[in-house]
Amino acid sequence: MGTDSPWRRAKVGAIIFGVVLLIGILLTLFGGGSKPADGTSQTPADSLPTSQAGGTGPGAKARAVTSGVPVSYPRTKDGAVAAAVNYQVARSSPGYFTDEALRHQVLKAVMSSAALPGQQQQDDQTAKGLLASLGVTAKTAPDMVMRAAPLGSTVTSYSADMATVRVWMSEVVGVPTEKSAMPVAGTWSTYTLILQWQNGDWKVATINQADGPTPLVAADSSASSSSEMRLANEEFDAPRYAG
Repeated sequence: MGTDSPWRRAKVGAIIFGVVLLIGILLTLFGGGSKPADGTSQTPADSLPTSQAGGTGPGAKARAVTSGVPVSYPRTKDGAVAAAVNYQVARSSPGYFTDEALRHQVLKAVMSSAALPGQQQQDDQTAKGLLASLGVTAKTAPDMVMRAAPLGSTVTSYSADMATVRVWMSEVVGVPTEKSAMPVAGTWSTYTLILQWQNGDWKVATINQADGPTPLVAADSSASSSSEMRLANEEFDAPRYAG
C-alpha cells in the first residue's frame, strides 16, 4: 500500500494526458462580446467581499459587478490585466458549462459587441462537448469539478484602446465518482486575451488558448481517491475571482 507501482503512475499519467487533450480541444474558447443589455443590474464592487471585487494591483479594482462578474475597470494597463484575469476565471466555473443562461449572462458582461454572437455559439457547442466527454448529465451536473486559478499574467502590448494580456492558469476538471468517464485531474494553460476599450470598460475581443507551461508531477505523488476529491470540492469554496 505504501509503494507506488509503475502501473499506477502510468495510469495517473494517462489520465492527466487525457485531460490535457480534452481541455486543449474543448476549452479553446475564443472571445467576442458587448456591454450588458439595458436593464442589467450592476452592483458596486465596494459592496462585495474582496474575493469577489476583482483586481490584480493598485488602481486595478473593478467598480461594478454585472451578472456576478466584476466589470468597469480603469483605462490603464493594470485595469486591462485585472479584466483579462477575472473574465477568464468567470468562464471557468462549473456553472458556466452546465447552465446556459448563466453562460450567456457572463458572455454579455465580458465580451465586445462584434464577437458576442459567434462566441456564444461556440461556447454553447464547447460546453455541450465537454459535458458529453465527461459523462455529465443533468442529474450528475452538481458533482462536476471545475476549478481554475491564475498563476501569472503578462502584457505583450498596450494602448489606451487595445491590450493583449497572457494569463497562465491551472485548471482542475473531472467528475469524482468511481466509474467516471474522466476522473478529476489537473492541467495548465496559457490564455491570450485581446481586449478593447468599449463603452467605458475593457471588453474581450478574442481569446486563444495553448497548453502549458506544465510543471513536473512529483514521482512519489499519487492522486486522491474519488471520495476525497468529492469531499474537497464540497468543503472548499472556490475564490470566484482573482482580486
